[in-house]
Amino acid sequence: MSSLLLPPRILRQQRLEREKRILRCTTVDDPRCQHYTSLLKLRTQDAWMVRAHNTVDSDLPLRPGYYHILILNGDEPMTVIPITNNGKYVEPGDWIFEQLNRMDLREKRVMNRLIEREREEYEAGERELQQANENRRERLAEIVTANTRVQVSMNRDTPWSQNVSGRRR
Repeated sequence: MSSLLLPPRILRQQRLEREKRILRCTTVDDPRCQHYTSLLKLRTQDAWMVRAHNTVDSDLPLRPGYYHILILNGDEPMTVIPITNNGKYVEPGDWIFEQLNRMDLREKRVMNRLIEREREEYEAGERELQQANENRRERLAEIVTANTRVQVSMNRDTPWSQNVSGRRR
């Protein structure tokens, strides 16, 4: 069902129910969670670290047994960030703060880097398109030249002709 058609109070209720389900499938009793939650609270009051239970609801964005960072976003859905190394399980470390800094879209340098990356990707796509067009033009020029120029056969099996369409049988 599209969330665009639901009234705000229903959306808020669904968001709160989803957050309750996420919290029900996680724990903060792990010593690492408590340590990193205290460090996250120095950064922002709306973030904490949890560890997902070994069995979680399949429709939740949690990985069973993994550590996650949860961030409350006011009236928006909760952000759930699994702590992974290329999708594999990893113990949390101080590197998570560097990762969070790279993901913080409120910082101007992060936004500038994203804008620059998008611009570079766009320019690379334009260069590829231009190169493909140049290759196509060169190939078309070769085809036209091959079919319109005078061709002289160097062996006696193929008789001489002005072009392929003008060959006599």
